[in-house]
Amino acid sequence: MEMTVTLQQEAIPIVRSGLQMKRKSLEMNLQLYEQQLAALEAQHGMTSEQFERRFNAGKLGDDAIWFEWGYVLDVYRETARQLSIVEDTRL
Repeated sequence: MEMTVTLQQEAIPIVRSGLQMKRKSLEMNLQLYEQQLAALEAQHGMTSEQFERRFNAGKLGDDAIWFEWGYVLDVYRETARQLSIVEDTRL
């Protein structure tokens, strides 16, 4: 969904700077989540996609590590979604 926003000319650099800061923050967080996912994948010998299928099918049990992995996967995806929105925003 596209939307048009009207800004005063003086506000454009401020908004642009805010978007750049948000992009950098999202990129740093995304990298952190990627590292966490890679460590979990290596530790448990399966990809995050395999984990998700097995976990959702009830094949992994209810150990805390599985819920942590699910959380990291969820926040990774949400962070990637937000980064995509910020990257696609044009001023």
